[in-house]
Amino acid sequence: MPTTAEVNSIVREQFGPDFVPARVAAEEQVRTFLHKHLGSMDSAQIIALGRLINQHNMLGRERYDRFTPGFIGAIMSKLGSDPDTFNRMATRLWTEPFPDALATLGAIYADRSLFPHAGSSLPSLLLYLRDPEQFGICINATRLGLAQETGNAYHARSRAAYEKFCVDLRDWRQRHGIAPQEADAILTAIMRLNKPAPAEPLPSEVGVAEVAEGCFLDVEQVDQWVQALTTGMRQAVFHGPPGTGKTHVARLLARHLATSPGHIELTQFHPAYSYEDFIEGLRPDTTENGLRYEVRPGVFTRLCERARNTPGDTFVMIIDEMNRADLAAVFGELLFLLEYRDTEVTLPYSQRRFSVPENVFLLGTMNTADRSLAMLDFALRRRFNAFPLPPDEKVLERWTAGRPDGSAELALGVFRLIRDRVGPDAPVSPGHSYWMTAALDAAVAERIWDYQVRPYLAEYWFEQPSELNRLDEDVRSLIAELA
Repeated sequence: MPTTAEVNSIVREQFGPDFVPARVAAEEQVRTFLHKHLGSMDSAQIIALGRLINQHNMLGRERYDRFTPGFIGAIMSKLGSDPDTFNRMATRLWTEPFPDALATLGAIYADRSLFPHAGSSLPSLLLYLRDPEQFGICINATRLGLAQETGNAYHARSRAAYEKFCVDLRDWRQRHGIAPQEADAILTAIMRLNKPAPAEPLPSEVGVAEVAEGCFLDVEQVDQWVQALTTGMRQAVFHGPPGTGKTHVARLLARHLATSPGHIELTQFHPAYSYEDFIEGLRPDTTENGLRYEVRPGVFTRLCERARNTPGDTFVMIIDEMNRADLAAVFGELLFLLEYRDTEVTLPYSQRRFSVPENVFLLGTMNTADRSLAMLDFALRRRFNAFPLPPDEKVLERWTAGRPDGSAELALGVFRLIRDRVGPDAPVSPGHSYWMTAALDAAVAERIWDYQVRPYLAEYWFEQPSELNRLDEDVRSLIAELA
């Protein structure tokens, strides 16, 4: 990991020689605006204030993303919807003596309904603008970055917590020679560069408890799956909306079932996937005498041959996105052989006898947003255990346990908002794993929403654009509030 001094150098080089002077000048514009309009701002002026707050400079170019996504767009529009509350609370934070202003901030942090949509960022920013040397900007990224530097945890739930943050921030700045105006950018870089160490590789023998821990699931749930597979049908499909960890769960469960990692085969189905790819088919080959066709076994047939040659071991085939192919055509005789494993059939191309060994498990994943499990051929459905994986708040809570407080609050808050608006039981409700991202901050959360979740919902809510637009506004506002 780079040292603090090295991160400072990287950030300063990215922003250029006018890094601090440009921010000092931009902040002075905000102060001038506040002195002129505070107490009488209308909605348009509140939004204009957000744009000024977000102003800074990078390599000589003026930008408006210093606190992306805070202070501009959704959050300032929300604040502008109630100018009276904004003017009253902002005036108190801007004009009260510092002890009283800190008491006001503490009350807001303890009860966010006093200053709706302001989050922890705007109250602290107003105090920072009054005295940048004494106060700090309390956003998710600065709290997490400072926590990595000091080893202390920071939150925004009380006056005492904010004052502790400010004291440690001042000490850290003085120790490293960092100006108040550059602290937020440097701490954000520290947070993003200091990623958690990669998880230790799983041992060759993976127990049920290790599978559950790796998937953040109940041990009892994983044990039920294992019992279903080892005492009945040896094939199952994990089904649920995108982002529920279906492939991850299938791969970990395969590590438990298979004798070794080398006994696991993974393939992904797609519309062009065929019986010839999976079971067997004719493939062209060039010889001295020209072109000829030969029978080649498919990926599943080859795995079955390996399993048949080592009956004491267990093998697992994972089929990702299995409902994207024409399953009845791809599986062919397999629909019969999976149920009657002690029976052989004659394959059409090679004319050899074939059966599925008892020591082969088959795990599939299926996206219910593409096609419901109920739409599959009944003959195929009744030969697979159906393991549902819905969006699960408990999984996300377990994942966030022990992680920085701000990151956990952000992940859970955005997940709950989207889940409740779309509907927890809707087949297109986005899953929890979208938000299980290392170093999650407001900017990362907004990118996940912009480039992954929102486009996905737009595809399925194409007849409800107004609903999506309202959700978009509320998601951006919540991200900014939790920043």
